[in-house]
Amino acid sequence: MRDKMRALDTNIKADFVTKHEMTPSAPSASTQKRFGFFSSSNNADKEAEKASESGSRGKSSSKTRPRSRTFTTKTDSSPLKKMKPESTSSSKRPKSVDFSRPSSSSSRGISASVLSSLQYIRTPKDADEPSDFVHYLKEVQKPEIVEITKLHKLRILLRNETVAWVQEFMSCGGMDELIQLLYRIIKVEWREEHEDTLMHEVLLCLKALCTTTPALNHLRSIESHLFSTLLQMLFDDDKKGPSEFSTRGIIISLLFTLLSTAGPDEQVSRAHTILSYMRDPAPPETAQPLSFIADIYQPRPYRVWCKEVTNVTKEVFWMFLHHYNVVPVTALEDGLIDPSQPYSKRHFPPPHPPVPAAPYIGGVEWEATSYLANHLDLMNGIIASMPTAEERNLLRTDLKASGFEKVMGRSLRTCKEQFYPALHAGLKVWVAAAAEDGWDYQFVREGPPRDAPPSSPMKATGNQSPKKKPGIVSEAPPRLDLNVGVTSPDQRKSSGDWL
Repeated sequence: MRDKMRALDTNIKADFVTKHEMTPSAPSASTQKRFGFFSSSNNADKEAEKASESGSRGKSSSKTRPRSRTFTTKTDSSPLKKMKPESTSSSKRPKSVDFSRPSSSSSRGISASVLSSLQYIRTPKDADEPSDFVHYLKEVQKPEIVEITKLHKLRILLRNETVAWVQEFMSCGGMDELIQLLYRIIKVEWREEHEDTLMHEVLLCLKALCTTTPALNHLRSIESHLFSTLLQMLFDDDKKGPSEFSTRGIIISLLFTLLSTAGPDEQVSRAHTILSYMRDPAPPETAQPLSFIADIYQPRPYRVWCKEVTNVTKEVFWMFLHHYNVVPVTALEDGLIDPSQPYSKRHFPPPHPPVPAAPYIGGVEWEATSYLANHLDLMNGIIASMPTAEERNLLRTDLKASGFEKVMGRSLRTCKEQFYPALHAGLKVWVAAAAEDGWDYQFVREGPPRDAPPSSPMKATGNQSPKKKPGIVSEAPPRLDLNVGVTSPDQRKSSGDWL
């Protein structure tokens, strides 16, 4: 504005100085000169005299106003209001906060500013009611037309609203509607990206609900059918489960939530119940082997569970290449474990600390290791919940036969500890608990022997092709005597070479 004022004519500047107290009833000559309504300075002087006369007549009836910062009049009687567009400074802010208005109307401007800001504040009439979401879930039954933004907003409210809001949502039947919506999504034969994202939001809503005691109690009453259906979808051979690692991890974290929130009296029974969910499905009676044949083989009751973990390591195989990693052993003598606490508290998986933002966070490798860490936390929590060392070692025997120690020692151990600390924290908890129970933990801690070829970590040493023993193949071929009646050269010489 100063640069524009320097470029003005000297007469116009003098007119501003002498007529600085004129009223906004008529435009000044300087303003008209600025917009080019009059080309000559004489016409501008005549208009300035008229403006001064009209201003002197109106002084008795109207108050004076200071000079406008935009040097324009903003009254309804001004002819420039219809001809001139609003200035840049006034178009960027609402009129309620326009400080160029006179002091007589400043109170009205402040009240308008307050009212304009109050319209963004949520009033009780416009607040999100739990019944509205429940009504929406009851009305919209098809997963294809359910709005993802609606479920996302519900998830945020379940996480941030009060406990009374969540209880009102449950009293209206909201949790049952979410579970029924989850069942309908699972029944979709060919799920698109919309259904997968919707399933992710519904599972997060259930996880947010589980932060309250009534929701946990209701979840325990329906967990048998719910988790059987979810795990059947997760462990399906046809890969009909969700493709995202984060969505699959929510299912395992819900099981871990049920275990971690159980009281001391029901922790053992809760662990056995979750183990029954993770056990391989029983084959039909027609496919079951005879009893004496079944007694010959070692039971492997958790092969399907281990196969899910192994498949993840194959999908992100390029991560597991640090074959010389060694998992540290945390003993009672180190002082990092409180000996006064029971075993179930000493070796139960602790909550993972927050990780600061980094470039490697959020990628497929990070999601995969977080999913594997959920499996390790669930397994370590179940082992720690067993009451005696004999029961814990018996469970470790079944898990080892199912292949868990193999995948832990050969693959999970070899990821970068700096980038994926949650996975190494689970391995550290497993090794510390096994060391206290006297279980052999060397393979999980150090991996296969160092003389094994590191280029193929997933290949067992016993499956390699056998080496040829020295001495089987001599330098000269053996001489065979077939005795077919043909004489040798020595015999021909002795017979006089008559042939």
